[in-house]
Amino acid sequence: MITCTRRIEFDAAHRILNHESKCKMLHGHRYALEVSFAAKKLDDLGRVIDFGIVRELLGAWIDEHFDHNTILSIKDKKLGEKIAAETGQKIFYLDENPTAENIAKFLFEKICPKIFARKNVKCVAIKLYETPNCYVSMS
Repeated sequence: MITCTRRIEFDAAHRILNHESKCKMLHGHRYALEVSFAAKKLDDLGRVIDFGIVRELLGAWIDEHFDHNTILSIKDKKLGEKIAAETGQKIFYLDENPTAENIAKFLFEKICPKIFARKNVKCVAIKLYETPNCYVSMS
């Protein structure tokens, strides 16, 4: 099987409810997302999918919902409402704590299948770097 991978970077804040250390505080990261796709056959030009299409579709979703935004658990809505009121920012809420694992799982299970449903490709792996030396992966 041939796969192709596109890297997309974004900046976002989050906090982890009930974290035992300083990650319980609101803080930000320069996330780097590597998303890999596979197809049953290559297209007429010999590609799994054009890298530009990945950037156009998934990059646009990331830009709209995650980039320069705050990602919080739905259980942290009180803080989200305060941030939104003060900054005018639209907060992105996850059903779970916004750990790197849960963000990757959400993108892998919910967003990629929806966005790429008509492109004859399947998202087969995601690697999400929360810092340059810490990442989670899912396949």
